[in-house]
Amino acid sequence: MTLTAEQVRAQLPDLARAAEDADGVAPLSEQTLLTARRGQASDDTTSARGTEGTDEGEPAMVWHDVDGELIAIAISDASRTSYELVVHPAHRRHGYGASLLDLVVNEHSPGARVWAHGDLPAARSLATSHGLRVVRELWMMARPVLGEPAIAEPSLPTGFASRHLVPGADDEAWLAVNARAFAHHPEQGRMTLADLQERMQQDWFDPRGLLLIEDVSGQDPVLAASHWTKIEPPGAAEGEVYVVAVDPAYQGLGLGRAVTALGLAHLAAAGVRTIDLYVEGDNAPAIATYRGWGFEKASADVMYTL
Repeated sequence: MTLTAEQVRAQLPDLARAAEDADGVAPLSEQTLLTARRGQASDDTTSARGTEGTDEGEPAMVWHDVDGELIAIAISDASRTSYELVVHPAHRRHGYGASLLDLVVNEHSPGARVWAHGDLPAARSLATSHGLRVVRELWMMARPVLGEPAIAEPSLPTGFASRHLVPGADDEAWLAVNARAFAHHPEQGRMTLADLQERMQQDWFDPRGLLLIEDVSGQDPVLAASHWTKIEPPGAAEGEVYVVAVDPAYQGLGLGRAVTALGLAHLAAAGVRTIDLYVEGDNAPAIATYRGWGFEKASADVMYTL
């Protein structure tokens, strides 16, 4: 019997964990899992093997299930311009991934882009067999905490001070700076208050790990830059440079370097052994900056399209 959309969403985290355990890389993005968890999609199930999400502006899902178990899925972002695809390790090499990819790029969303997290050989082979080409790379870069250069608390420019975010009081100011800093970013610049609050409700969220730099030269402090760090799960040996944002009005003052150093120092003090971050593969200036911090490419998420 075909699973309902609600049952698919309930089983999606287990499918993702099974694939991550087997491959060593998460097959679905944080946003995809959060969207699925809150059930933000229509319940119009139209196929014996599962297609769901027909309302404009909602994610779409196409899946295979066997004996009540979700074994493979392709799930889109809200705009349906990009998809992620995962097949359970126990059900690979049976054509499930190929059939889902066919449905996505040839029927449901012609011209859609498909992420391959980690750019694993099997995913690369599948994409190549369908005539897909690489159109975007998202690098994961990493460094050991005890590597070089040494991580230390920075000195801030005159007229600026640092503190951590106060949930509720700083939400709107943080979102405004984030939107300006990532005005042209396909995902990060679209974060809403609901998105922010949803992340604040996750068990990994720690307001002490969301560092702010404010311009305190005037009558009232003005948020100029921020560095949101992440340790998931809490107590893990790996920390992440989650979001670094500098208001364009304050660029050129060294705040990007200062706020990055603040976050790295926080992660080091929290006891992580390695720190990673994500950066666009074609952003040569950012990559050079992070290499100057001791980060090197560790893996890549690759986006394919026809």
